[in-house]
Amino acid sequence: MSASAPAIQANSGASPAAGQEAPQECLTCRIIGSGALAATGFYALNQSRAHQPGSVIGKRIMAGVGVCFLIGSAFRWTK
Repeated sequence: MSASAPAIQANSGASPAAGQEAPQECLTCRIIGSGALAATGFYALNQSRAHQPGSVIGKRIMAGVGVCFLIGSAFRWTK
């Protein structure tokens, strides 16, 4: 290694140091991530409908999971 080469620091997932900003995600990543979470949420909500097989409690759990995924999708899009 030469003395003029910059030192490379490993990022262990810790918060950025003072004065440094966290990297921002690209628009494509936000669209794909939000879309995947929303699609999973809609699928879970569809599984909780009356015409799907399963118990009432299982359907309520699936409805809760679906709503959580939709909320996660909204947070993913805005953050």
